[in-house]
Amino acid sequence: MHRNVRALSRGLALIGELNASGPSNALHLAKRTCLNRTTCYRLLDTLRDDGYVTFDETNALFGLTPQVRALSEGVSSRDLSSQAALPAMFGLLDQVSWPSDFGVFELGSVLIRESTHPFSPFSVHRSMVGRRRSLVRSALGRAILTASPPALRREMLETTASFVEEDALLAKDRRFIEGIVSQTTKDGYASSVGGSEAGISAIALPIQGGGPVLGSINLIFFSSSMTPEVAARRYLPNMKRAVKEIERRWSAANKARGKTA
Repeated sequence: MHRNVRALSRGLALIGELNASGPSNALHLAKRTCLNRTTCYRLLDTLRDDGYVTFDETNALFGLTPQVRALSEGVSSRDLSSQAALPAMFGLLDQVSWPSDFGVFELGSVLIRESTHPFSPFSVHRSMVGRRRSLVRSALGRAILTASPPALRREMLETTASFVEEDALLAKDRRFIEGIVSQTTKDGYASSVGGSEAGISAIALPIQGGGPVLGSINLIFFSSSMTPEVAARRYLPNMKRAVKEIERRWSAANKARGKTA
């Protein structure tokens, strides 16, 4: 393993302190970051030369420049959602061994953004990230659909009918959709048996994002091994804890992002 670059960590600590406390003098910054003044000045001069820090000579205060924002502009909501989901998904895998996927609604179907399939002893797939699942036939999709407000649900179904040919008729079938929503609401989880591929079943829960539904997480198992009802009795408490952890991490990541904006 390579040795850590202490200068980089110290420079980031200075940026973090300036972000938290605003324009400050070198003495304050050195004290708050536990750096000696010489090192602090050298790092501040480097950050100043690179355009991340400015210096006001009239009051001897260092401050951040707008260029610092460029460091976080590449972090999208999608990146944050994946970062929030994956630790909880690995925790779930440790508890139940069956693989799970984290999916988000996109262009009429559910895009899998994270998965523990490569790490599960019960998975027949080693590459799931980037694959799509049906909004109306998969457990992932049904969880998102049911948790969405009626107006958003209609827009999702209209998008599915326009972009996903194989699901167009089901997306337009009001009775079918009402049946999905009713059953999922009654059960407290979404389920599918062979909805995505023969011999594979799943149960899923939605993940709330403080606004529109962030996405959903499923648990995949062989249809021959158990029914969705049995899977729910065994594993739903673990899944609910995973969902709460994802929602907690998502909220914390967005708060941190808001402070740096």
